[in-house]
Amino acid sequence: MKDYINYTITDFILDDSYRRWVLKNTTVDGAFWDELLKKYPFLASEAEAARQFILKIHQAQDNISDEEIRKELARLSESRVSEAVFVKPLLNRISIWAKAVAAALVVGIVGLLYVFYQQQKSPVASYEIRKKQLGNKLVEVINNEATVKTIQLPDGSKVQLQSGSRLSYPAEFAAQNREVYLSGEGLFDVIKNPKQPFMVYANEVVTKVLGTSFIVKAFEKADKVEVIVKTGKVSVYSVKESETKTPTSELSGLILTPNQLGVFDRKQEQLEKTLVSVPEPIVGPETENNTTPTNVFDNTPVSQAFESLSRTYGITIVYDKSILKNCEISAEFVSENFYEQLDLICKAIEANYKINDGQIMIESKGCLP
Repeated sequence: MKDYINYTITDFILDDSYRRWVLKNTTVDGAFWDELLKKYPFLASEAEAARQFILKIHQAQDNISDEEIRKELARLSESRVSEAVFVKPLLNRISIWAKAVAAALVVGIVGLLYVFYQQQKSPVASYEIRKKQLGNKLVEVINNEATVKTIQLPDGSKVQLQSGSRLSYPAEFAAQNREVYLSGEGLFDVIKNPKQPFMVYANEVVTKVLGTSFIVKAFEKADKVEVIVKTGKVSVYSVKESETKTPTSELSGLILTPNQLGVFDRKQEQLEKTLVSVPEPIVGPETENNTTPTNVFDNTPVSQAFESLSRTYGITIVYDKSILKNCEISAEFVSENFYEQLDLICKAIEANYKINDGQIMIESKGCLP
């Protein structure tokens, strides 16, 4: 979700919905921004300054020649002037724009164009690029409300779209696959169909499934794109790789299972696999008479405790059975979460663990017989 409380003038200028409201006075956008500014009145001055900037850029754009824009973009590319250095000083001078010379106005306009140009080159803007490419073929849902919006897709699959997120999808899916496009966060509950894979394009990352539930977080300003599996199995790979591979090439993405987290670092352009911060049980521990689920160990080989924990949460726990053959544990777990149970078991046998590639690796010297 966008951090509206800390919105700056630049954030308002670069917000698609805000610019659309300023220039087109759209009803939905207007209702959202009116409500937001009532909720956070301290943002009024930044919002108004951004509005004036957008209007002046829009009004003056026709007076700037293509040659002037081309030359200024070339100069900016050579000097690598950033938004922070270039655009913000101009924002501070909005009040005297009426007296500014034409050259300064050109610089202001080109500065903003340069920022948008960089966004278009960047995968961060890939949602907009795909939406423009497919045009009227897509249905778009924008959630500007404070609550989650549930969307039912043409195949019956459902998406819980978080606030500040957008989802685009075709009115009817193609026969070969089901493709949707996400900017923001959504929980997907996909109907199984092996003959028609389901694919979520979320900025730099593609998530491919046959039928499962998973969460994708791909906000435009976030440093990372995340995919969290709730049930089933998904494959995750970068859009860049999928576009450069030949049809017969293997994609070197990630396979994720429940409680695993796939993270794409935008700066490093790398995918890695780890575990979620709070794993959830995928199957309940054995119970009697429908009582509260518990894990009870009474002088139980620690290997059995690890197997029970692994089975409950669907997380692989790797250890050396020969080293731990003499280790036993007596404990009763009722309300402890995955990591609390793991910590207590390891403490009991004087072992340590680390997370590697979405698995738990146990390090121990063993126990005396």
